[in-house]
Amino acid sequence: MAECVQVMGSFDGWTQGEEMSPEYSGDYARFSTILKLRPGRYEIKFLVDGEWQLSPELPTVGEGMMKNNLLVVE
Repeated sequence: MAECVQVMGSFDGWTQGEEMSPEYSGDYARFSTILKLRPGRYEIKFLVDGEWQLSPELPTVGEGMMKNNLLVVE
């Protein structure tokens, strides 16, 4: 189970990101946060216990090490 999750991305120039809070349910935790973003397209990635991860629930853009999730805010 992950202990520390941050969402990083183009929304802040990949600088600080946003810490995500865990919600525990039995043997697993679901991490979430609220970002106040203007409409647009953002590339994001998750830093899970110090390792980069993609979400299988979001579309991806790019290739190889430059592969990121795409977050569209309308």
